[in-house]
Amino acid sequence: MPPPLERLAAFASPVPGPVAEPRPENGEPLSLSFYQVDDYLTCPQKYKFNHILRVPVSPHHSIIYGAALHRAVQEFHKRHAHGEVMTEGELIASFESAWSSEGFLNRDHESARLEAGRTALRRFRAEQLEPGAVIPAYVERDFAFTLDGDRIRGRWDRVDVEPGEGPAEAAVQPSPDGFQPDVVEPTLALLPRERVTITDYKSSDVRDPDRARQRARESLQLTIYAMGWQAMTGRLPDAVQLNFLESGLVGRAGVDDKRLARGRAQIQLAATGIRARDFKPKPDLVACSYCPFRAICPASLAR
Repeated sequence: MPPPLERLAAFASPVPGPVAEPRPENGEPLSLSFYQVDDYLTCPQKYKFNHILRVPVSPHHSIIYGAALHRAVQEFHKRHAHGEVMTEGELIASFESAWSSEGFLNRDHESARLEAGRTALRRFRAEQLEPGAVIPAYVERDFAFTLDGDRIRGRWDRVDVEPGEGPAEAAVQPSPDGFQPDVVEPTLALLPRERVTITDYKSSDVRDPDRARQRARESLQLTIYAMGWQAMTGRLPDAVQLNFLESGLVGRAGVDDKRLARGRAQIQLAATGIRARDFKPKPDLVACSYCPFRAICPASLAR
């Protein structure tokens, strides 16, 4: 087998059309998703492999599993919003129709993940049909805003808008440092007393409540979701949360200025590095172990 650098060189061969390059330092604004920011912060070279060179990778079983779960959950919510409740069989069928047999270790592994998904969806459906359960106001809704001239984009899995109590709340004021995200999409209508929770569904198996809450508190993805809601409504959501489908646990966290400032700093750090074309690797044993490019990366600690 050729060494990593020779295998990597194969991807540098001429391809039809221009290769996507980051904007020059004094060029046009960047358009960034959470996944691009996260890849850069994890390892700038991972960002380059994934988003500039577009090195193809084999499908991973966790991606197949998570995508199929999300597809079924999305269909359930959209049909529920129109007054139609999917049967358990229909929900499982939606999950299985989105399934692919690629990337699994063997047939037994695939069968085990299929059954885990079915079990998770049965629990999910039962929870959604409990008395008092909320039907989401938005499902798979795109959003975007600008930060320092760059376009930050994403998609909410689920947004709940519930009637609140007490006096009407004033629109959110700019942060102490003066930050207020610019709206680049139509503003969503929101009544003053309504309470908003943004949820992201996760297929990872988290079974410790403290760990679930910690994941929610530390999630840059949820912070970006909160910033997007602020940009499109003029106020922050009341809470953000991660719903771990396999265990049924929900990690919930608030949104405050400290969290927003940390999120902005992370986005700005990634944008600055991308503009400067700074793609020096940042080897880390754990990150390298999960990186899909570890076999071709000369700096990987997991080869």
